[in-house]
Amino acid sequence: MIWSALLGLAPVIAAAAEDYQVSIEGAPADLKEKLEIISRLKKNQRDYPTIAALRRAAQRDAEAFEDALKAAGYYAGSAKAGLAPGENGAPTQVTFNIEPGAAFTVSDYEILYQDEHENRPMTLADAGMTGDGSAAGAALRDTHRQFLNYLWENGYPAAQIISRRAIANLETETAHAVFIFESGPKARFGESRISGAVKTKPSYLRKLINWEEGEDFERSKLVAYRDRLSKSGLFSKIDVAPGAPDDTGAAPVLINLAERKRRTIGAGVSFSTSEGPGGRIFFENRNIFGNAENFRIELTGSQYEQAINFDIVKPLPRLPGQAITNVKFSNETTDAFDARSFSVTGGLSKKWLDDNFQTTAAMTLETSNVKTNGVEERTYFVSAPITVGWNSENDLLNPTKGVRASWTVTPYTGTDSFTQSEIIARSRINFGAQDRFTLAARGALGATFGAALFELPANKRFYAGGGGSVRGFGFQEAGPLDAENKPIGGLSLIEGAVEARAKISQNIQLAAFADAGSVSSSTLPNFDGGFFVGYGGGVRYFTPIGPIRVDVAFPLNQRPTDRAYQIFIALGQPF
Repeated sequence: MIWSALLGLAPVIAAAAEDYQVSIEGAPADLKEKLEIISRLKKNQRDYPTIAALRRAAQRDAEAFEDALKAAGYYAGSAKAGLAPGENGAPTQVTFNIEPGAAFTVSDYEILYQDEHENRPMTLADAGMTGDGSAAGAALRDTHRQFLNYLWENGYPAAQIISRRAIANLETETAHAVFIFESGPKARFGESRISGAVKTKPSYLRKLINWEEGEDFERSKLVAYRDRLSKSGLFSKIDVAPGAPDDTGAAPVLINLAERKRRTIGAGVSFSTSEGPGGRIFFENRNIFGNAENFRIELTGSQYEQAINFDIVKPLPRLPGQAITNVKFSNETTDAFDARSFSVTGGLSKKWLDDNFQTTAAMTLETSNVKTNGVEERTYFVSAPITVGWNSENDLLNPTKGVRASWTVTPYTGTDSFTQSEIIARSRINFGAQDRFTLAARGALGATFGAALFELPANKRFYAGGGGSVRGFGFQEAGPLDAENKPIGGLSLIEGAVEARAKISQNIQLAAFADAGSVSSSTLPNFDGGFFVGYGGGVRYFTPIGPIRVDVAFPLNQRPTDRAYQIFIALGQPF
């Protein structure tokens, strides 16, 4: 008899152990997906030895559903689980019936404090807030935090959240929200106490301060000051926090710093079939005089150009911006011209709109010895480049979002008088799961006003072609050639490029691209020099310092003088 009973139960046990199906019915549309996510039965389907074990798991899910309903503002909601064992090997059906009831609303908000201080805001209205009336936990949390932020921004640096609760009235389907805080004493900005600055002068650090002693305390000003210190690149540790207010209500600002190593030596290499091997080495000394000045010497060399640059950048915190000084010696030996040049530049730049927008004005004195087709010429120019630029990119070598664009207008006077204008822009969009795919684009426009082509020194003309221009063509060769097949250059330039990238593993990305460009003898581009298109593909291998890029490019409209392909190897994305 006992064995018969056990055998009779076997199909039920097997059905529960082998398979089950879950359905959720009656849930509000905006909650159903969330309930499916938090259901253990739904996301971690596994065998249960008995119907009783499965029923216990379903009950735990139902309790979690009721908690989720309350968190969403359905305080009278309920969730019930029902099981229907399958027959003849069919899966057991687990059905959750959700009865959400009405979504409660908050009828009023109450502000309470655990400590005793006077003249604090006692209502949302005192803080200029109204609340959205939602009884959902997330909405109550956000309102709670917004009130806390108001306290921080209005003289209470020690304010903190203690707790919150919502008291439901089931008859009226409303809730009374109670927010509890500790405000601490009201405080004003006191003295700034700096520690840990060894080379950096305290006078410079105080120039970055964006508050006045005696002002009511505002937490956001501490955050902004910390960001300024971080952007200086001088410190490995930055702590900015309010101290305890004294009897007058003045709270000191405690600034604790640890300086980074100030000197850096670096190097980089590249290779392309159009420009041959290339490399650079630099030495950088940050904070050379104790006011965050940056001194940099950089040597660059390739088949076509060798140069040495001396740069000094001095921050001007009150502007805010920086003063720029540059001295450059260069030797260019290209198919189009040979030139040895010397220049000195000084200028000012100012940043706006969270440092994304920058304006720069400078003055440059330069002289060059230019040799073109056996004719040698000495030139002297004074120029005043003015640049406006936007840069919201998130990385220098591998930007994944943001836009970089600039417009430079440079009037020249001296050996000749003319004005050049150049616009450059680039951006990208990501799509697919985990932003696996990227579509990037770059464009450039250049124009020269007030000069004829052959009156313009060859080293001041526009050229296209090479790794940073139209891949698929040699350096400066995506344009008209003279009788000896040497690049002529142009008064104007137009370039565009698109590149599609796809990550196939954590460290490897494949790319396909098409570049196009033209230089023209007219002031504005009119394609009289022909339009040149290059296409190809490449691979990027991601390293801790940035992607190593290898591209192979082909000229679409190949001339007899053009190579059949070009290879480019460098560090960083092309754009």
